Amino acid sequence: MTVAHKINDIMAKSSWIRKMFEEGARLKAEHGADKVFDFSLGNPNLPPPEKFNEILRDTVDSCGLGDHCYMPQAGYPQVCVSIADYLTTEQGIPITCDEIIMTCGAAGALNVIFKALLDPGDEVLTPTPCFVEYRFYADNHGGVLKMVSTRPDFTLDLDALGDAITEKTKVVLINSPNNPTGQIYSKASFEKLSSTTHRCRPFSRATAKASSLPPTPRTSPYPANGSVLPRSIPPPSIKRR
Repeated sequence: MTVAHKINDIMAKSSWIRKMFEEGARLKAEHGADKVFDFSLGNPNLPPPEKFNEILRDTVDSCGLGDHCYMPQAGYPQVCVSIADYLTTEQGIPITCDEIIMTCGAAGALNVIFKALLDPGDEVLTPTPCFVEYRFYADNHGGVLKMVSTRPDFTLDLDALGDAITEKTKVVLINSPNNPTGQIYSKASFEKLSSTTHRCRPFSRATAKASSLPPTPRTSPYPANGSVLPRSIPPPSIKRR
């Protein structure tokens, strides 16, 4: 059985980040983990706080039959409530459990979002440098990733973003702090970006702004509606009971 040509092409262009990670593992085995420092995947080098372990043990000990059954499509309701409460406090805007959908990480969330928003040929704009997998996420759902240059300090070049918007633009994907530069975009730049994306309105298309990490509490530049925030949330407790 032959593999699809598209998959062959993807495998040939497989992530250099993964290749670096695998090379790091090889070098650690050869020279010792204390002599090789791997900055490829961003794996944490610190253990989780003891409170996390405590809650995890308590959750496992208190599991009942219902905890091993299929959950609602959006996730366990009590977990969604906990995360909504956490985000409401963090962002300073009201968020309800009905606006929370649990996914397997930000990659899973972005794939769900793109599947919901993209028609074949729609464009996803993102500032560069960017996470290399974004191209595959957009392509998975018929979209085209369009990378837009940033300024020398890696802040947003709003003029370049504005010039990149076409009738095919459907998503502006913002990652702040940026991966891989670490640049944190300012509130002012987000406010200007919001006005810039209004240039899509003459084409009667909604432009969704997606970010993997909101800014500090009560200074959120994101509108309460129209934005999606795929991210990993560490609420103080995600207990099922």
